[in-house]
Parts: sequence; C-alpha cells; structure tokens
Amino acid sequence: MSNINQRKEYIKNIYSKQWTYKRKQYGVKNFDLELIQKLKNQNKGRILEVGIGDGYPFSSELEKNKFDVYGIDLSPTHVDMVKKTLPNINVKVGDSEDLEFDNNFFDVVFCFRSSWYFPDLIKSISEMLRVVKIDGLVIFDIQNSQNPIHISSVKKRKKLQEENIIKHIILKYVLNVIKIFLRPFKFYYTNWSIFKPIIIEHPSDPNKIVDYLDSKDDITYNFFGVDWINSP
Repeated sequence: MSNINQRKEYIKNIYSKQWTYKRKQYGVKNFDLELIQKLKNQNKGRILEVGIGDGYPFSSELEKNKFDVYGIDLSPTHVDMVKKTLPNINVKVGDSEDLEFDNNFFDVVFCFRSSWYFPDLIKSISEMLRVVKIDGLVIFDIQNSQNPIHISSVKKRKKLQEENIIKHIILKYVLNVIKIFLRPFKFYYTNWSIFKPIIIEHPSDPNKIVDYLDSKDDITYNFFGVDWINSP
C-alpha cells in the first residue's frame, strides 16, 4: 500500500475516531468565529464544507442560519455523526480530490482545518473551484510549510516515525494506562493501535498554491496570515 493510501486509511479508520475529542480540546477560537461570520455574510444558497468532520462549529452554525449545507468527509464515522446530530445537512462520504458534484453547483465551498490532511492539495483546490459557481466563493486555510512552528513540528513527527516500533508500543501502552487512571478527573482519548505512527499532517508551500492560482485566468484571490494556534 502506498504512503498516500496509508494516510487515507489511517485518517478514515483511526484518526477520525479521535477527532471529536481533539476538536473539543481546540475549542472555538476568535479565528473560527470570524470565519463563521464571513460565511454567514454570504447570500443564502448552497454551501459545501470539504472535510466536514463532525459538523462543528462551521456547518452546524450555517445550518442554524438556514443555509442549504452540504458536506463531504473521507471518514464514514464522521458522516454518521453528522447524519445523527445534524440531520438537515446533506452529507456523504467523499474525497476532496474527486468531488462528486456537478460543475458550478455551489455558491460557496470552504475547507477549514483539513487541508493539511490532503495528499494532493492542488488537486483538491481544483475540485473546489470546479464545483463552485463562476461568481462564487472558495475559502480554505493551510498550514504554512515556511512557518517555523510547522517546520519544527514536522521534524518531531519524522523523528517519532523513525523510532523503534517496540519503543513506540511500550510508550503508547504506558500513556494509555495513565490516561485511564486520570479518567475520573478528566477524559483522555486512548488509542491502542500498535501500528507505527503515520505522518498525516503535511504543511503546504503557499508559493505553489499561488503559482497554481495564477495559472487560472478567471479567478481573483487573497491571502491572509493568521496564527490560529495561539489566537484567543
């Protein structure tokens, strides 16, 4: 199995089960609220979230405001969550690199906190541009590969990935036991998988995205720099 397929399978079957807990850890930041407000300022119409997760906080808020919300996610676990808790959202399992919608179908397409999981972000961007209307809006965020925070983070992940698998299993086992003992005070997610760590988050080079967008004659775009990790 290729590394790309391994990443997709890991995200679909393992990481997706951790995401809801991780999302609650992140909370809703001012950056998120600003993005929600920008989306709510758009005219009511069809709107697609690529990488919808469990639907919170973005699509859930849009659905409250009477948008016709669609969502896709690689994980059936996430899709089932959305169907159960947000039944008015049109959600299905899908791949960002091959969106199963007609051309020019949506008024708005957005993707927040997910692009660094996509093996081919340029292909995903091209698909988002394909399914949005000519006068529509596409908005997404990235992890900037030139940011020192992400450079350091990637190095740490690679180091972890190269560790001895036995050491990794023992460390994971000990940490899981500690988490179980702490559960009367605070819930911590445990992952007993013995598989070697997979680097699933890949920051993007913004220059490559600019080069791609510059090659498109019929769009205008803007870049904004935001430190959402440390934002209040």
